[in-house]
Formats: sequence, structure tokens, C-alpha cells
Amino acid sequence: MAFTPDKIAGEWMLTASIMQCTDAIAGRVHFTENGEMVYLCQASDLIGRGVGRWVAEGPVLGFQVDIFQYALTSTKHVHVEPHRFRAIANMSPERGFWCGEWYFLAFQQPPRLVGNFKCFRQTSTAPVPSRCTPQECPKEPKKVVIARMDKMIALPPLAEPRWVPHLLTGKIKDVHYVRSFLEPKQVDEFLRIIDKTCEFERMNTRDTQEFGASQRCPCGRSLLRVPLPQWQTNMITAVHNLGAYHPVLYPANSVRINSYQPGQGIHPHMDGPVYYPRAAIVSLGSQCVFDFYPRVDDDEEKRGFSWDKGKEVPAAPELPRGTKPQMSLLLEPGSLLIFSGDAFIHHRHGISATEEDEIGPHVRNAKELGLSNGDELRRSRRVSLTIRHLLPRCMCGSVI
Repeated sequence: MAFTPDKIAGEWMLTASIMQCTDAIAGRVHFTENGEMVYLCQASDLIGRGVGRWVAEGPVLGFQVDIFQYALTSTKHVHVEPHRFRAIANMSPERGFWCGEWYFLAFQQPPRLVGNFKCFRQTSTAPVPSRCTPQECPKEPKKVVIARMDKMIALPPLAEPRWVPHLLTGKIKDVHYVRSFLEPKQVDEFLRIIDKTCEFERMNTRDTQEFGASQRCPCGRSLLRVPLPQWQTNMITAVHNLGAYHPVLYPANSVRINSYQPGQGIHPHMDGPVYYPRAAIVSLGSQCVFDFYPRVDDDEEKRGFSWDKGKEVPAAPELPRGTKPQMSLLLEPGSLLIFSGDAFIHHRHGISATEEDEIGPHVRNAKELGLSNGDELRRSRRVSLTIRHLLPRCMCGSVI
């Protein structure tokens, strides 16, 4: 028995079990008539959202959804990419509920059956069983549905072919560098806007200003939303279009502007679990050498959310004496640096407080820029924009 899109379109409640964990996924899902879908988590201790598409053939319906979800109270880093799931069911819309098989789609691996799922109309008058057994799907329609969903599977954005030339290989993973993200005229224009509009907080290591967040919300666990200036919104839109952040699942919502004079830098640090584990840094003004340090501490519980007032960076255990950078990059004006995953979570980054950058063998892109070991580059004023997704830590409606 086939059905028409209008029978599936609208809002349903969704629950899914994963490896004997009942209701591991629980929330509202909205199907549109044109094959799109949106998921919103309903658990009080979790924040979650998802986007995907659905297809149907005869009585068989399938959908794939990318879900980004985390616990509000967690002090650990959230996962870097959303979890991708696939659902297949023999659909009987007139019952007011339907259930089927629930699969997990790991990157570059075949779908793995991990449980069952159930969908039901919240407004349905028909009784919904606490558990329902998936009905067997006709083989041929099921094959068609699976084939269509296989065609929907896409690479994570930063794994797409267009990003391959910008990926830096080596011991530190997940670092991308784009030399000419901005044109020289754009660099000059952004510097002009920053000098005209920013109200910097003066620090010993740099001048700084945060955009997108202000004072704490009423419960004290997160920050109130503040609209970003239009010129920053335009830049974030460009970053979203490149796939660095997902505009729905984990939109870039925070911009930190740092201004460095020659002789200033920033102490080696990690940004911590308050952010989605990815940072996009746009450089303006002077060049500088940006350092990544070896991984020395796997204990996330030692990091937390505290601030080191002396070093003016997030607090973390001391690096062993004499630790040198494991990899460095010369950041050019107009460039875009993106680091996530391993590089964000486990490797500190920093900028030496010096008036001249000396090029050494650890500067990963020196040869590409026509530089040799021992070359010295004098700094002028440098301004950077660090773009991130600041994670909500409460359920207040006015938080980021």
C-alpha cells in the first residue's frame, strides 16, 4: 500500500533505541512534503538538533538525519561531527504511529543496525504502544529506498575534495590553512571597521573584545545572546558556506577580536569544552608565526572552565619545561586557519611574544612562501578574528 507525501508531512514524535538503550534519541521531528526533515531533542538535560531527508517507495519509507546532541552539564568536549542515522520502516500512516529499523552510519563504513525507532503523531487519538515491532518491508521497495539514501550520503564538509589542498599533513591532525581567504582590499576595510567600532579591553598580552555574547543569563550557566555586527555576520556566512561550521547544527555565534602590537603574543593554551571543538581564525595586518604544541595531557577533567588571570588564557596544567612547538605556521594577512578535532582538543596553540619571527624547520609552510631557515620577519600590528560556536549550557530561551 503506497502513500502520498501529505500523509508523512508534519510533526511526529520520534524515539529510537541504540544498543539496548531505550529512547537514546527522543524528540520532535518535522517532515516536509518536499523530502526534508528537522529534528529537535526534547530531553531536559540535553541540547540537540538534526537535519536530514526522507524518501519513500510504495509502503517503505526511509530517512537519514545528522544529529548534534550533548548534555548541558558535561565538562568534556562534544563530538566533532554530528552522528548520522538511517531509519527504514514499513509505513502505515493511518494507524497514527509506525516503527522500523534504526541504523548508525559511521564515516566511510557501511550502515550498522543498532536498534529500533518509533514515530507517532502527538495529536493522534489512537493508542500508541510503549513498544512496537517493526513490520518486515517488501524487498524491492526497500532496495529502492536504500539506493536513494546511499546517494544522499555526503562527506563531512572539511573532508570534501575542495578542502584537500588546504589540509596540513603531519603528526597534528585536523588543521587547514587557506592563504587568500580575503583580498588585500578586504583586509584593509576590515581593519578600518575594527579601528572605528571596537572598544577593546586592554590586557598585558593583547587588546581584545568578544562579540556574540555578553553577561550571564538568569540561571548563571550560559551567556545572553547578542546580535553580531553585520560585517561579522557576512564573514560568518562565508565560513558557513565553506562548511567550517554548520549553520543549523552548530552555527558560528562568537567572534573574538584580538589586537597584538609587536612584542605581544598569547600563551600556549586550549580553548576548552565551552566551545564546539573547532576554531576559525582570520588574520589581518601583520604576519606572525602561530605555534601548535605536543599533546601532553589526556585528562579532560583537569581543564574545566577556569581562567588563568596571570597568563590571560584558559587555565591548564603547565607544559613541561623546555617544550617546543611541534608544528608552526606563518599566518599571512587575509589568511584563514581552521583547526578542529585532535588539534583543538589535545594540542595547545599560541603566539610567541616577540617583535621578530624567526623561520625555523618547524614552520610548516615556510618553503611554500619562499622562506628559508634563519629568515627573520619583523612584525607590525596584527589583528585576528577567532570565530567559534559557543555551546549553550542551559535551557533559557535567550541564550546562545
